[in-house]
Formats: sequence, structure tokens, C-alpha cells
Amino acid sequence: MNNDWLSEKITYISALKNPSDAQKLLLELAKTQYRTPDQEKKLNALIKAEKAIDRANKQKIAVRKLLNAEKEAERKARTRHLIQLGALFEIANLDQRDPAELLGVLLKTAEIDPNDMKWQIWKDLGQETLNERSQSKKQNN
Repeated sequence: MNNDWLSEKITYISALKNPSDAQKLLLELAKTQYRTPDQEKKLNALIKAEKAIDRANKQKIAVRKLLNAEKEAERKARTRHLIQLGALFEIANLDQRDPAELLGVLLKTAEIDPNDMKWQIWKDLGQETLNERSQSKKQNN
């Protein structure tokens, strides 16, 4: 295991354009056939350090994957939400209207007091339409 790891690490370090001083020393000591006890001690310390760096890099990759997965989930949720909003325009047969017209309608609607009864009336109408569509889909399947 240690010899396999060391040979792979030597191959890797040899391919680097700018290995660190520690990596250069590791290469030098690993290629030395007959090492003194002091050289052996240094080599073991360098191997230990490289393995620690490898573990740290693996952890960084794992954290990056976790963060990317979280961001991807947020993007997917946002995309799903936008698709659902777009579908509402299609249901209301407004999907062919000019985007500026639709935005104007939405901006004017947003000015209406949130406590105005119109909101509840519109909600009830919308819920009724969504329920009808849901029932229609169930019957067709």
C-alpha cells in the first residue's frame, strides 16, 4: 500500500511544473536507494505530510461538492418556480400577450392594498380553476 502510494505520488510530483521544496526533497529521498536513518526519518515525515495534504484536498473537494449540490438544488427550485409561474400565464391564456403588457398589469395589480377583497376573490377563482384542471387531468389518466 505504502509503496504503491509512494510510486503514484512520485509520478505525480515528477509531472508537476513547480513542485514545492518538500516535494522535491521527497523525490530526491525516494529515489535514493540506500538511505541513512536520518534520511529515512525525513522521508517518512514527508510522506506523512503529503498524505495529510491529500486528505485535506479530498475534504475540500467534498465540501465543494456539498456547496455545489446546495446551489444546484436552489437553482432547480428557482427554475421550477419560474416554470410554474409561466404555466399560470398559459392557463389564463395570457402567454401570447406582449411581456410589457403583462408586466404593466402586474405592476398595477401590485399597487392594490393587500387587504382588499379583490385578492380573496381572485384567489378563490384561481383555486377553482386549478382544481378543475387537476380533476380534468385525473379523469383523462
